[in-house]
Amino acid sequence: MAPAVRRGAARLLWQSVRRIAVPGRQEPTRRALPVAAGSDERSDWLWAARALGGAAAALVAGGAVSRSYCDGGHGTAHRLYPKDLEQFLKPSEFNPIPVTMPPPFPGLARQQWSQRHVAPILGLPMRGKTHIARELKRYIEFFHGARAEIFSVTEYVGPDGEDRLYEALNSFFDVTNSPMADPYDFDQCGVEGSGGFAIILSSDTVESTKSMWSAHTKWHRKWMARKLEDEMQAEVCFIQISVDSPKGEKYLSDLAAYRGMTLEETRNVIDEYQDHYVPIQMDQSEDQTPYIHLMNYNQKMVVNKMMRSFVGSQVCHFLSNLHPFEHTVYLARHGESEFNVEMRIGGDSGLSRRGEEFARRTAEFVKYVVCGHADDLVCVTLTSKAVRNLHEWVTEYGRNVVATRDWKDFGDGSGGRVQRFMQLKRMQIGWGADFQDAPDTVKDLLKKVEGAKVLTLVFVAGDTRGANTVPGRLWTSSLRRTIETAQFIEHPIMEGADGKPYYQMRGRQFRNMDEVYAGEYDGLTEEEITKRAPNVISDRKRDKLGFRYPRGESYYDIIARLESVMSHLERIQQPILIISHQAVLRLMYGWLMHKTREDSVETQVPQHEVVRICFDGLGGPPVERRFPLGPTHLTDDGQSDL
Repeated sequence: MAPAVRRGAARLLWQSVRRIAVPGRQEPTRRALPVAAGSDERSDWLWAARALGGAAAALVAGGAVSRSYCDGGHGTAHRLYPKDLEQFLKPSEFNPIPVTMPPPFPGLARQQWSQRHVAPILGLPMRGKTHIARELKRYIEFFHGARAEIFSVTEYVGPDGEDRLYEALNSFFDVTNSPMADPYDFDQCGVEGSGGFAIILSSDTVESTKSMWSAHTKWHRKWMARKLEDEMQAEVCFIQISVDSPKGEKYLSDLAAYRGMTLEETRNVIDEYQDHYVPIQMDQSEDQTPYIHLMNYNQKMVVNKMMRSFVGSQVCHFLSNLHPFEHTVYLARHGESEFNVEMRIGGDSGLSRRGEEFARRTAEFVKYVVCGHADDLVCVTLTSKAVRNLHEWVTEYGRNVVATRDWKDFGDGSGGRVQRFMQLKRMQIGWGADFQDAPDTVKDLLKKVEGAKVLTLVFVAGDTRGANTVPGRLWTSSLRRTIETAQFIEHPIMEGADGKPYYQMRGRQFRNMDEVYAGEYDGLTEEEITKRAPNVISDRKRDKLGFRYPRGESYYDIIARLESVMSHLERIQQPILIISHQAVLRLMYGWLMHKTREDSVETQVPQHEVVRICFDGLGGPPVERRFPLGPTHLTDDGQSDL
């Protein structure tokens, strides 16, 4: 829109606003417009502005409904719409009074999250309350694009502590930094609203029970509910954690060791706190208080007055899957596909020959690492010339053939390197053949591979006993290339912990894990796309999260459809291998590695390698390790800009 048109439209709207007479109010100036959230003065002016149309409302509110939120110290900035739509939210000669807020987009903050919500967490010490609080905060921010913050009671014990915590909560909710500048300059900081999700973390120390904000007694909880509901107009939900299972006791012991405490010291802390602690009463005396009672984490849940709202149901769904126990997730992109070879995006093509080779190697990795006790696995490919020199690089140790030294300049390890004393367990003679067990002696090995033109050896580090005996899980998308990547994984039937048959690595297919749908660009190369839309690359770089392919999807759409899948992933405790696609795995990796959504979409997920992410469940950061399996380390498939 021409500057003159925009200035004229803004001037006309501003003059119209100034003519509105509001009883008992002084005529506002451009810089003195009232912005105090919840004030009658602000409400009157917003009402008057809305009478003039959406554009005037945006002008009076300082862009409250059309600009991004700047947090002023709390959380991260979240938009209510993709940047790609900004041009359509501004007045133009074709549409002088446009819609200033598009319909809710999947994966972006929804209207329900603009309300004020407070969730105090309570329970005995060493029960994983901090873990629950952190994960709930991340879930709200990552999958719903809403604001969340944790407030620790411990930080507000002392003189005026109760008032300071109240002011901190009020400050978090009351986001009103609205400069009255250009209402269509979307890069400015404006008002998003006065909502958010505040988590009050009950302290484990007896000292914190002196604060009225500690939810450790029935009387304290009633005081907190009245204070928050009546004075702050917030929805309140108490989250109580109780543990009495053997696994919970083991977690208590592990957590004590992680924090440098003996089990006796831990029990003394619990006993001292328990003298002051009164759990939520089940005698109907607290039936008017919304609460969620988690018993042994996700084993059992009691919900009171929480399922009647969108936010309550979403929080309940996530918490019903959450646990603090150790677990391991393996992420793998599908093997090279036929479309990857042709540099085409999307589609539902099958694997190329190299992609099928990766699928075979993935099956070996699953047997020894995912569903075994091995620490590392390297696949190395030898040419006929290298095969003739193999005797110099291996020897016998015990009843195994092992590497005599590090294989720095011998064979193609596709990024992995054979280390000294790694055990040779499997081999593949010829390209595309099935893997077979390797001989126990060097003599038998050399005899069997004599004359081979191509030889692939599988070396394993660590404990190779019990391969494929650790119960594991397998998820793929519904697209052909991920299903084919898992085709060689073995599925023996085992006896489960409950005595029932357990189908090892039984594959589950999720359409929610399919690649981002490119719409009109599905199946095209980057060159073909840029011919149709020359600006598509620059448009996507401007807002990678929000860019939506014509008749297709954006990353926000993927975030929305991944929410239920990732919530379900939180429940799983067995090692799990997830085979999916680059865009989807970027977000999965970001969620698991505690990254923001913006950082997640910049992550590169190369083909033909597996990423392992381990959680100790005790508060430590997730630990990542990558296993390149080959046959080649692929980095460019024509999709880096798309």
